[in-house]
Amino acid sequence: MNECNWEVIDGFSSPYEYERFIIWIDGQVKNGTVVQVPVMESYAGSAFEEKWFKCLSSSDIWRLVAPQAPFLGYWGPI
Repeated sequence: MNECNWEVIDGFSSPYEYERFIIWIDGQVKNGTVVQVPVMESYAGSAFEEKWFKCLSSSDIWRLVAPQAPFLGYWGPI
């Protein structure tokens, strides 16, 4: 866990869980505790939607990879 209290998600259990996560991270961006930063190198490959987010209190950068069957998605540190 980091200063933003993020925990690794090694696969979303459902599309609904992923959508709830998107709403939550968007709220963190709107609150100003997190910023979205450019993806410098897509670790998931060009076939996957990937976004990076920076925790402003710790400067940690985490990546969000959208689920795409059979892959369940990912949220974790760079």
